Amino acid sequence: MIARRAILIKLPRDKCDADYVRQLMALANLAYRDYEVWVPNIPKSIQNHLYYSFMNYMGSLVFGTKPKRWFAKAWVPLTTLRIYADGARKGDTVAPVVLDFRRSGVIRLHQVCKNELRYVVELPMPSWVIERLKEGGDVRFAMIGLENDEPYLALVAERVVEPYQPSNYMLVIDVNAWNHGIVWGLIKDGFIIKWKPEVPNLREIDNIYNLSVELSRKYGMLKRLGFDKTKEGKRLWKKIKKLRKRRYAKLEDHAQKLVHRLVRKALKHRALVIIDDMIEESRRELIEEKIPSGLKKLYLMYTRRFVKLLMTQLEWYGVPYKFRRLHSSICPICRHELTQLPGRIMVCSNCGFKAPRDLVPIHWALREYNHELNGR
Repeated sequence: MIARRAILIKLPRDKCDADYVRQLMALANLAYRDYEVWVPNIPKSIQNHLYYSFMNYMGSLVFGTKPKRWFAKAWVPLTTLRIYADGARKGDTVAPVVLDFRRSGVIRLHQVCKNELRYVVELPMPSWVIERLKEGGDVRFAMIGLENDEPYLALVAERVVEPYQPSNYMLVIDVNAWNHGIVWGLIKDGFIIKWKPEVPNLREIDNIYNLSVELSRKYGMLKRLGFDKTKEGKRLWKKIKKLRKRRYAKLEDHAQKLVHRLVRKALKHRALVIIDDMIEESRRELIEEKIPSGLKKLYLMYTRRFVKLLMTQLEWYGVPYKFRRLHSSICPICRHELTQLPGRIMVCSNCGFKAPRDLVPIHWALREYNHELNGR
């Protein structure tokens, strides 16, 4: 099985022409649709590389997604040349992206950042790349494109990995909407030995969100009066964008750190990972709660983001995982409907089962998937 991971590197705006990158993205969109359009003012070597790259990489998971609309943003696929510490070279000798691991390590981008002859941009080598290399990965592919009108380079590491044979451990991960967090439970030989809810700092997120909404209202008033381009309007808009970035950064940081801990836990015990990924149920639960619609969208978005990050890292390290439906409102003993008491405590009026709502899916894992442990 080929596993892939990617990293985004922001390119300096003063060294990378966003309009030029946008032109390359337009050509990439056409190439996805089997059109070859040769533009006179773009270097022939770059255009050749662009079209022949698609012939080699369209079957990959990275480059094989066709844009749904004509004017959709399509990132530009690039080949790489890797130069290792001992001077050995691997990859495309005329690649526009060169990963030089000698000395402190640099990345060189040739003529994909600006339409100038022999134009090269140098970037420091991220430690992320070194870590993936140590794990047996190889950065064969790269992409360049725009995110929020800012130029970025995406490096894609890949490696061949086979999932390990699970031990007598099972790691159950109950994915809720982000305001209720993620709950994990570790099972050994059919017994829950540990479980824990993981919730981000919601008070901090809520405060940042409320402040950004308040400033957005003020900015809206300025815009309606035609003062949004004034010094005060620009200052206010800059502060709003900073708050939004801070909000996303905190949720992203929590998701990445939590995924890392859970994957390490699975590797430590060689556990089979069972994921209860019920996005629709989380959405309904969010609708029932009295929180702003903007926060609802944010929490649901990062629920999806967490699942995507989790799958990527589980596959990269060869951790076997399965998606299963693990109920939180049906009794795991007698299958009757559970009643929710204050404090998210679930109780069964038929058999007397009682547990925190977050623990119910882990009890379902005990009931439904003990054969995963006993059958080996």
